[in-house]
Amino acid sequence: MDWWLHVRRVYAVCVGLAACLLLGTVADSIQVPVPVAVGGLTFSFPLPFLLPLAPVCLILYGQSRGDNAIEVTAVRPVKLWDTGFMTACVVLMLTGGWLASSATGHTLAAGMARNFLGYLGLALLLRTFVSVHIAATTITLFPIACAAFGVRHGVPAPWAWPLHEPTYLPAFIAATALGAAGLAAATLTVSTSRLAQPAQQ
Repeated sequence: MDWWLHVRRVYAVCVGLAACLLLGTVADSIQVPVPVAVGGLTFSFPLPFLLPLAPVCLILYGQSRGDNAIEVTAVRPVKLWDTGFMTACVVLMLTGGWLASSATGHTLAAGMARNFLGYLGLALLLRTFVSVHIAATTITLFPIACAAFGVRHGVPAPWAWPLHEPTYLPAFIAATALGAAGLAAATLTVSTSRLAQPAQQ
């Protein structure tokens, strides 16, 4: 267990999640201007909507540090621990974001939690097809691309879910679908690895 905690950078991820919740609550007025490709204007991207990228990239980095050949044949369910840990991170962020929004009235904290769920799910889906490093780079650029190409006359397109207000239900549904699909892909990878283990032996 100590080895897994160290390799996966679990403590760093937990610190990143805590910092994300704290900053997302107190820095809800900070906006990041992003140039819009069509129209020559800029879109003010709320900083809390970008903060979840940090813990998501930390999670991907921690998982990239393992030796897949060893972990697949390991007696301990390492990949299952990974999936359980990511699920716990999602629950923590959604609960923390909802509590922060309810207690302080800063609703962007709920949007930040939504974006964490969506970013993580999208990153996990990408990881099944490309390397972890490419997945991390893509997920980091994704919200910027949404702002650059998904805004018309100052209004985000329906598909640009990271840009919408927390009360916009389709954005929450999209993030939830991505999160569920990503965690399911991670679980499927776990099941496939464990089924393949006896064949390798």
